[in-house]
Amino acid sequence: MTSSPVSTVLMKTKAVLFDMDGTLIDSSPAVTAAWNLLKSTGYDFLDLDDILRSAHGYRTIDALRKWCKITDEEKLKSEVVRFEEAILANASKPGGGIIALPGVKKLLDGIQGGRPDEDQGWSVCTSYIDGLIATTFYASKALPAAGLRIPSHFVTAESVKQGKPAPDPYLLGAKLNEIAPSDCIVVEDAPTGIRSGKAAGCFVLATCTSHTRESLEKEHPHFLVEDLSHVRPHRNEDGSISLFITQPPGRDYPDSAIPTPEDTPLHTPTLSREASQTDLHMDKGSLPDHAVYTMARVAGESIIQ
Repeated sequence: MTSSPVSTVLMKTKAVLFDMDGTLIDSSPAVTAAWNLLKSTGYDFLDLDDILRSAHGYRTIDALRKWCKITDEEKLKSEVVRFEEAILANASKPGGGIIALPGVKKLLDGIQGGRPDEDQGWSVCTSYIDGLIATTFYASKALPAAGLRIPSHFVTAESVKQGKPAPDPYLLGAKLNEIAPSDCIVVEDAPTGIRSGKAAGCFVLATCTSHTRESLEKEHPHFLVEDLSHVRPHRNEDGSISLFITQPPGRDYPDSAIPTPEDTPLHTPTLSREASQTDLHMDKGSLPDHAVYTMARVAGESIIQ
């Protein structure tokens, strides 16, 4: 039996909103090294296997409070700084650093397309450092440590009251770019991030860089790739961005041609899609009608226009 051929879809968008860890960079060796540092400097009781297995979704300060059993708030804050600085200090060490994932640098350069930094066309909306919730301090240092440029707009755990899977991070990312969520595409590596992007009303591209394809498919992302080397960007003269997305066998057209906000496991979020539109002085009637997108096959490629 022969496998289904890959398909390439052309997606046109106005902004690309990236998750960071697991999507743009891999910091897991550096995070492990930081925990090892704590264990060797006063916290020899730490069970690293349990921490690395269980700490996903914790803010750094809460993780250190729980596993290091720190009760003094001032000491806790200083240890958070030491922990995050240890991650960054390991960035340049062989086997212990922060690295850019396949295809990322070329993709970011292509999205910007030689335009000035204030018109990059992409932003970062992150919550996690290899499972721990990221601060602005860490996020602003991690990309340069991996040899990547810093975006004009950062959304981190400190930026919103509710993180993923609530839509808040991506709603704020769209708002900072002054673009409606339905004119953005979210790039994510995790099921919670896919839910966040879809709940915000964005298109979602999933990448299989940290989770299995099966676990991502359950969230029904609009597009899916093995990694970002399978996405070819082009910046158009009108400022829009064309993404040529080569999906794995068995995937042809996107799951849905029209992004719509969806329910999340959390209660009503701090932000909402409609509030975001109001803040941008938009109304629903002014949003682009994605239902009029047409799909055609040109030289073996699926085209969304």
